[in-house]
Amino acid sequence: MEYTVFYQGTEIGRATIAPDGLYYRLSAACAEPGHGVWRLWACVGEDSRLIGVLFPETGGLRLEKRVSRHSWPILPDCFVLGREREGFRPWRGVLMEQELPDAMLRENDGGSRTLAIFAPPEGPIPLAEYVTQMREAAIDGRPCLLLDLPPKE
Repeated sequence: MEYTVFYQGTEIGRATIAPDGLYYRLSAACAEPGHGVWRLWACVGEDSRLIGVLFPETGGLRLEKRVSRHSWPILPDCFVLGREREGFRPWRGVLMEQELPDAMLRENDGGSRTLAIFAPPEGPIPLAEYVTQMREAAIDGRPCLLLDLPPKE
């Protein structure tokens, strides 16, 4: 299967998952958005999982990894390049039937979660019907809206 790798809502590379016996072979390549250590995250439903740290190569970043099929009973919906900040993990997905192309999730004590939504200033706000429950914040210098979510069922 072939996937697009996203960074802050924009396509930045490609990832491939291929069966390999009791494993999956994952190969990802993408442009480097800036200096530093970059991690690849797999987004599955309302969660994101750290896959690994990409290494620099000519023309960008790369990750080659084998993952147990047992540990991945469900294949990811997409992949996101990013860094964990202030307890928030990079995430992209669909929530309440709305696509969120640039977001982060944090697990809180007690099982609740907080969603950080990065909305372009010129565009509509995702999940606008919940705007009265959102609060303004900044994560790593990027303005966002925070929405507290109930614990997963």
